[in-house]
Amino acid sequence: MRFIGLLIAAAVAVWVYADAKKKGYRTLPAIGWMMGVFLLMIVVLPIYLIMRTKQTRQVEILTPCKYCGKYYEDTPLYCPNCGHKVGGYSLKEE
Repeated sequence: MRFIGLLIAAAVAVWVYADAKKKGYRTLPAIGWMMGVFLLMIVVLPIYLIMRTKQTRQVEILTPCKYCGKYYEDTPLYCPNCGHKVGGYSLKEE
């Protein structure tokens, strides 16, 4: 019976580690959350879940290339997909 409890604790701890990495935590804090959940799940897991919901996600703004139609992030000078110049032009040049 203890073995099953350890397997469940290990599975939840691995999920917390993977989720923390996906949410943008660096490796050391993610390992800390994982170890905390494995060692003291009843206390640390609710704290992690509360902290997880309070994190705000950055909204990615994607811009379509006017040449190939593919979307790209940020404001590059050239399209990462087709290589045409997409930054630094004005509407009067078109």
